[in-house]
Amino acid sequence: MTDSLTEPPREISFAIAYDRFGGAAHNPDFKGKGTLSIRPDGPTYVFRGKKRALFSGKPIEVEFGHDDICNVVVNGPTITCRAKRGEAGPVRPPFVFYCKDAAEAVAVAALLPARQDQEFTEARDFYAKLNSLAGARSPGGSVTNIIIALNALAFVVMGCLGAGWFTVDSMMPYLLYGANNGAATTDGEWWRLLTSMFVHYGALHLFCNMWALFQAGHFLEKLLGRSLFAVTYLGSGLAGGLVSIAWHGDQVWSAGASGAVFGVYGAILGYLLREKQSLPAGIYQPMLKSSLTFAAYNMIYGLRAGVDNSAHIGGVAAGLVLGWLLALPVDGEVRRQKTGQRLVLGIAVVAAAVAAGVMFTPRYDYSLRDELTWEQTFKGFGEQETPLLERHQKAMAEIDKGADGTAHAAWIASDLVPFYEGWDQRISQLHLKAGRLTARRRDGLDKIFRMRLAGYQRLVAGLRAHEADAVARYVQDETKVIAEIEKLKKP
Repeated sequence: MTDSLTEPPREISFAIAYDRFGGAAHNPDFKGKGTLSIRPDGPTYVFRGKKRALFSGKPIEVEFGHDDICNVVVNGPTITCRAKRGEAGPVRPPFVFYCKDAAEAVAVAALLPARQDQEFTEARDFYAKLNSLAGARSPGGSVTNIIIALNALAFVVMGCLGAGWFTVDSMMPYLLYGANNGAATTDGEWWRLLTSMFVHYGALHLFCNMWALFQAGHFLEKLLGRSLFAVTYLGSGLAGGLVSIAWHGDQVWSAGASGAVFGVYGAILGYLLREKQSLPAGIYQPMLKSSLTFAAYNMIYGLRAGVDNSAHIGGVAAGLVLGWLLALPVDGEVRRQKTGQRLVLGIAVVAAAVAAGVMFTPRYDYSLRDELTWEQTFKGFGEQETPLLERHQKAMAEIDKGADGTAHAAWIASDLVPFYEGWDQRISQLHLKAGRLTARRRDGLDKIFRMRLAGYQRLVAGLRAHEADAVARYVQDETKVIAEIEKLKKP
């Protein structure tokens, strides 16, 4: 009879990576590529690689025992877990590494400890319950996805209108079709409060806002449900627009979804405050921390020039209120019973806030459309007038010294008078809002043109008749014209 020796189980090794292009996270201890070796004694899990450092990291090795690892999760080729020890210290982010592919990740995870702590199981059960709610698993009908698509569509339309793709090539499309401004919006164009939420100043502006919305919007949409989320998003954006008007008046042209996106994070905070007792600690604490961090960082970032922080403040405040008012437990039956009531409440609150904003925002004494019309109408006036006046003044100086003015009188009648008559006719035909700044400016300029024309006609008659006081009378007439010009310049 022969004795047989059983060969002990051997160490198993896998090639892994600690960073991945497009990966959701990186490992707190390692960087680059490395290996995972699983020893049968214990078992023991040995991770090798380069230490995560700013520059070239030195090779390190970290061993975990069976009781050091829990909460293993596989997502494609990615494995995340909670590790009690490591170079990053006891309070640390999840330990993450990447396998060659999803199949190998499943095989590796099967060799890791299956233990799960209470916080992990509570969070897992919460997300399972949240994802089981009506509409939570239908991305095609997701309000967040629809909003992102509408923003992208608006960006393409504005780009085709000449606004620019990466930088602002022209402000005119924003002025005409979407941006929010105190004078333009309060002049009966209240639709700008909505359209300004969907137009952006370049691709980077769009990307940053849509990325933030993508990250938080889907989560809040599941928490509130589609209809309540839509009310919260739009209500926050409208509130941000109204606060921007109250803060900046007509000095800023505000555009972008950031007010509404801030409202999403504010609503998450509002929801967390109201439903704190029903949320697992593993959900409540990270979401509270990330929402506060997002709001604080972007508020500070918004202090720099060119960022409309007032819209951020208005959006996050409105979101906070709506998130608290509309919060419902993650329970399908409660949702079915109370969503309708919450929807009516949300719409009523948003409507009341918008009505108050419309009532109390400041008004301005000019119309953007009239100002744009005036600017377009007067384009080229100065370039045409300057050489005419220079020639006229030079001739008048010679006449004042005794030169004959007959030829100059003919030139005034054939060139200078028709010039002002043509421009006076052009501005007289403009359709402007009566009593407003542009119309008053037009009326004042019309008076100036008529006074100047009357003075020229008297000058022509006097020069042709060789009247000795023709120039003196003209100087008196022109003095009155200059006085009217100065009056017109005053606000």
